[in-house]
Amino acid sequence: MGKKRRTILHRLGGVAGGLATIGTVGADEEIETWAPDAVYRDGDQVRYNGYEWQAEWYTQGERPSDTVAVWNRIGKLVETENYPRWSPDGLYRAGTRVIHQDAIWESNWWNENESPAVDTSGPWKQIRTVDSQKSSDQESDDMTQTPVEKHGKLQVIDTELCNEDGKPVQLGGMSTHGIQWFGWEEFLTPEAIDALRNDWNADLCRVAMYVQEGGYETDPEGFTAEVNRIVEAITDRGMYAIIDFHILDPGDPLKNLENAKTFFDAVAAEHAEKDNIIFEICNEPNNVGWESIKQYAETVISVIRNHDSESPIIVGTRGWSSLGFADIGSAGPQEIIDNPVDGTNILYGYHFYAATHGQWEREQLDAAADELPIFASECGTTEASGEGETDFKSTRKFLRVLRDNNISWAFWSYSDDWRASGIWTEAVENGSWTKQNLTETGKWMRSVIREH
Repeated sequence: MGKKRRTILHRLGGVAGGLATIGTVGADEEIETWAPDAVYRDGDQVRYNGYEWQAEWYTQGERPSDTVAVWNRIGKLVETENYPRWSPDGLYRAGTRVIHQDAIWESNWWNENESPAVDTSGPWKQIRTVDSQKSSDQESDDMTQTPVEKHGKLQVIDTELCNEDGKPVQLGGMSTHGIQWFGWEEFLTPEAIDALRNDWNADLCRVAMYVQEGGYETDPEGFTAEVNRIVEAITDRGMYAIIDFHILDPGDPLKNLENAKTFFDAVAAEHAEKDNIIFEICNEPNNVGWESIKQYAETVISVIRNHDSESPIIVGTRGWSSLGFADIGSAGPQEIIDNPVDGTNILYGYHFYAATHGQWEREQLDAAADELPIFASECGTTEASGEGETDFKSTRKFLRVLRDNNISWAFWSYSDDWRASGIWTEAVENGSWTKQNLTETGKWMRSVIREH
């Protein structure tokens, strides 16, 4: 990053994505090592034998293992190359991964003594084939399909994002920071996008185009062209591209309605024939009611549908895309359920920052997912400001809620921002997009995405 741009960013001191404050483990030191004399209760997490485990009830002296019912294996540590082999004595909960017959399998639901096999109605699904002697860095060579080749054109069915065959799908990836600061040639390069796809194995990349703060409104044609350029780079690599109209201040999206109509008319026309586009029409509405957001959304959606009748559209929600939790508490989702946006293939945006948001938000999100199709289009390990402490443990808990509900997600932010949410160091400017140039948060996010 150039000195001038970094100086500007330090002066701005802006937030990560603007979310307001409301009530594979890269940093393994955050999780204690299992000890035989320690007492563990429901929800306590430990690291043991290369994996992360969670106690399901009170236990002491029971060594974590897939064959011990009290322990639930919930992740693997960064240094762990692969998953354990399936055991007929194992107890496997939904989401648990194993190796069996040179393939990685994931459990669809709780099962015991059911051997992994290719059976769409069975308890296991095959993730990919892999030589169990290979390291995780080599596993990516076995992946022959891009995410778009694998899933095709996405659609929303009931409360879930699905592939072109109507089967639920969960995507994971990264969001850029604002492209007025971290855009093409300022930070993003073909090599940066290559790393995200080929090394990280990401499914998607979200292109965050701020409207204010030196963004779109200063040069509509220039920023539209830059978004298109980045989308083409993402498309060429077989990932899904989220086109994010990043409103923040003013928080009422109607204040930017004319900008939105012009922008989405242009980008929807440009990318109408692509199968990998997801539109996000208002990043984080705030200090505004649902009625205004809905009015804005239906107007902009009609503009998009003039060119593109099918691509999914993410609608931001009140309270900084908190589903209304930040404004009206647990009643937030109900006003959307009672008065949904009119349209097809609609998803509702949810953002969280795990060092700010916790168990209450996770419980509310889990309940809302039963009624609404949700996309966590921006989330992170830090405080909502993008700064402060990182909380990998809380993030893991959020990711389990997302996994259990097939909610797709994008981490903030694929940048060398100086804040804690930036995941590349300044050393990456020499063009070396390798693990060595990632921050601790970056190493953790890379591990999670590769594991996904």
